[in-house]
Amino acid sequence: MRSHGFLAMAIAGACVLGSVTACSDPPVNTVNYVIDGAVTTYNPGSLGGSTEGSLMALSRVLPGFSYLGPDGGVLADTDIGTAVVTDSDTGRLVVRYQVNPLAVYSDGVPLTCDALMLAWAAHSGAVGGFDVDTTAGYRDIESVDCQAGARTASVTFKSGRAYKDWKALFGAGTLLPPQVITAKMGISSVVDVITGSDPSAKAELARVWNGAWKLLPGEVGPDPYPALGPLRVQEYTHDDGLVLTANTRWWGDPPATDRITVWPRQTEMTEEIAGGDAGSVDVLDIATGAYGVDPAPRVQANAESLPPVAQVVTMSSLGVERLVFSRGGVFADAAVRRAFAACIPRDSLAREFGRGAQVANYHILGPDDLLSDSVNAQFGGEYVRADPERAGRELAAARAGRPELVVRIGYVGPDSRRAQMVSAIAASCGRAGVTVTDNAGPQIGPASLGRDVDILITASGNGFAATGAADPTRDSYAFVRGEPINVGGYDNERVSALIEQLAVTVPPAQRLPLLREIESLLWRDMPVLPLFVEARTRLVGDNMNNVVVGMSRTGAGWNIDRWLLTNS
Repeated sequence: MRSHGFLAMAIAGACVLGSVTACSDPPVNTVNYVIDGAVTTYNPGSLGGSTEGSLMALSRVLPGFSYLGPDGGVLADTDIGTAVVTDSDTGRLVVRYQVNPLAVYSDGVPLTCDALMLAWAAHSGAVGGFDVDTTAGYRDIESVDCQAGARTASVTFKSGRAYKDWKALFGAGTLLPPQVITAKMGISSVVDVITGSDPSAKAELARVWNGAWKLLPGEVGPDPYPALGPLRVQEYTHDDGLVLTANTRWWGDPPATDRITVWPRQTEMTEEIAGGDAGSVDVLDIATGAYGVDPAPRVQANAESLPPVAQVVTMSSLGVERLVFSRGGVFADAAVRRAFAACIPRDSLAREFGRGAQVANYHILGPDDLLSDSVNAQFGGEYVRADPERAGRELAAARAGRPELVVRIGYVGPDSRRAQMVSAIAASCGRAGVTVTDNAGPQIGPASLGRDVDILITASGNGFAATGAADPTRDSYAFVRGEPINVGGYDNERVSALIEQLAVTVPPAQRLPLLREIESLLWRDMPVLPLFVEARTRLVGDNMNNVVVGMSRTGAGWNIDRWLLTNS
């Protein structure tokens, strides 16, 4: 077996954590980074890229005007440029973006405001047909003043719509290279199409954008996608992973390590870990239980094969694990959803599978929000402990005397922790006449809900990899009518209006009544049942420097270009 890196992770008991040569071929100078999401697209802002692991892998391949730091807060990325609020006589929020004059894609094409214009067109809904993850924030922008090829742009928000998390807009993963689109369409500028009046050209722009960014193992050439950051995609195969190498056109500090291999789901190293074979891991950032890696012996799939618990650490995150109900099929009626929720043992699930986390009774906030404790104490109390008898009565009332129900729960597998979660739910709800089946698989995704499964296990923003941010505004749009990340299709006009109001409301005293009304409606309608803050397992090898674990949707990869592999 070829070497995966310097740090030997004892998955089969044959190697010892920290061993360099005991079980591997001569090492290659590469960092091996294991994540729990798939990577099937170069576009982290698409629905697939957002819910999978693209941002964990590509945040320093496609940087933007900002990034999420280790605590999930928004930090300015001045290597790309600056974003400054300017005075406006209209009283509207106006932000001036100045591109760094040195900024250039790896193919030699300069970064211009065309990339901002393309991002806004895709994410705002101003031009229809784009397969994006969300319109949050971008939908509040009235105009982007951009002359094709210019290095500056003025972004004007609509009256009364000063989006509170505006600094996160045009951030990492959003500034896709417009030259890829212009080449495929045979046009000179995306700006001309976006500002023009030809509906067929705009439809073609969206169609090309949707299809331009596929990133699949075995289908990547040496330089198919222009990079904007210190790293670029070199190759991607099942056997050798997603290889990132130094971008020689990068104008900032060069990456500390020239070669980093990302191992997403369904690549060789993750399959080896799941199968109990030896592998060499330098950095690991996965949901606890993914691939059978879980430091807690009760749910540990590969108990005899894991490295010492002290080296593999379970930590919390900014993502809240939840059950997302389909709005059709067996859960078309909110009364049935509430009845099923009554048989879920949320308290014991939080203790055992949230690693002692508090039960989360909030849908909109993140765990670190100042208002979380207040909201948590006011809602969801009647659904903390399982009550199968009550669930049976409510099911019988809602289903014309038929309490029996078959519920298919899906999640991205293999995942030993979530498998045992579903088993615990099945045991509890079985006493209410409900049959719960485990429908996990590697191909589970947003489209599975209502087709292959009745419930999805996701985390904040309905992601299947690292999720969350210090400001949860973007993720709250998972409950807004028509939003792509609203994978359950929840449709409540009042909730949508309240969330949009919350997105432009800053003072806590004004936010709290909005949150209370939103939570009241969500607990009544039950589109989602929140469980607990997601437990994630992280490993950083003793031969790695500068790895600072991130708590947000970028995961550990937020500063991947600073990681330094040493021989000691």
